[in-house]
Amino acid sequence: MTLQPFHTPTQSVSGRYAIFFAGHECGAERWSIEQRAPGLVVTGEQEMVSPHPFPNRQEYRATLSPEWRLRGLEILWTVGSQKVRATHAADAGLWRVRIEIQGHVREQEGEFPDFCEVEYCTHLFNAFILARRDFGIGGEHEFPVLRIGPPYMAVSPERMLYRCVEGGMFDSPVGRVRAKRYVVSIPPASEETGYTLWADEEGFVLESYEGIDPSRPWMRLTHFERSA
Repeated sequence: MTLQPFHTPTQSVSGRYAIFFAGHECGAERWSIEQRAPGLVVTGEQEMVSPHPFPNRQEYRATLSPEWRLRGLEILWTVGSQKVRATHAADAGLWRVRIEIQGHVREQEGEFPDFCEVEYCTHLFNAFILARRDFGIGGEHEFPVLRIGPPYMAVSPERMLYRCVEGGMFDSPVGRVRAKRYVVSIPPASEETGYTLWADEEGFVLESYEGIDPSRPWMRLTHFERSA
């Protein structure tokens, strides 16, 4: 699977996800992907409110190579009066991190080989992962991953497993489209502790679920638009 290249220097894609907690809608994420030489720039804003147990707001900006390979990520995470700024960057086979919290600075550094992926709190990163791998129904890929998330937006190195478990037609903001369902887990933990998602043929996530139970939605794509 390969995400389609943009056809003009100013082409962009934008979208909105509705966010759920325990089956109840509790926020939204708005995002865009723009062609900017020499690659792409991704910006987004995610806000969660009650009934989510930890209302918070995230603003992020990511840069990618023309092959949709992540090159950097800047995050501003706000919870109440506390702000966390995290700057992540790929640098000659290394991944470097600088985290600022209430005047204190923490840093990380580790290997980032070409076959390693990055997971962050937006389903756009699932699309970047799917873009680099081909899946048939029943196919699976396991690979090292750098997981970025609360409370410090730091990196936790893990291994991740994607399994493609079924295909079919799925409702999207632009009508019914061909899609595949994937189960994502962190071995050796069971798949029940991971999550499942439907993604279209370009890898954009249409809907995801907490665990592997489709009755508990996590995120749902409610708007999708291409513009030049």
